[in-house]
Amino acid sequence: MTNEDLPLFNYIAAPHNGTDTSREAADSIVQQVNGMCREVLNAIRQSENGLTCDEVEELLNMKHQTASARINDLANSTPAFIVKKQDEQGSFIKRANRSRRKAFVWFAA
Repeated sequence: MTNEDLPLFNYIAAPHNGTDTSREAADSIVQQVNGMCREVLNAIRQSENGLTCDEVEELLNMKHQTASARINDLANSTPAFIVKKQDEQGSFIKRANRSRRKAFVWFAA
């Protein structure tokens, strides 16, 4: 078994906010959560300059809700798999996305 075969997380349920619709959505993807997280993590690891959520969406052809949720999973795990970095002035690095708004850039921890 390789590291690619091992799950990233030790829980079997997808995160949800407790509402019926959120639980149903979580149940529908429970078997894919680790794989989707691994895809996002690998994409961020391979990007020397990090990736914004918008760039993850575009690169992996993911819906915003899916990419954002997987980024949250990776950032909020203990220890975190991805992090935001600070520039020389101490501000978190941001980059313009397709809507020309600034978005946080995520880096592999």
